[in-house]
Amino acid sequence: MSVIFGTVEYFEKEIKAYLANNRLKKSKREKLKMITSKLENELLYDFSCHERLRQECLKNLSEACGRMTRGKAAAV
Repeated sequence: MSVIFGTVEYFEKEIKAYLANNRLKKSKREKLKMITSKLENELLYDFSCHERLRQECLKNLSEACGRMTRGKAAAV
């Protein structure tokens, strides 16, 4: 199954990949906050797109972070 850029599932996959590749000595909540902040900054300052798409991506990132915090992330 392919994951489409900008979807909630895409951001869940990115967060999981970052956690797997970077062993951080912080709590799960702190790790998620740090990863989410990095992705948010990329969307806000590095990613060139229409503002509507940017807002949709930010909303989906927030939803993915919420799912990861609650432990309800989809198996990607």
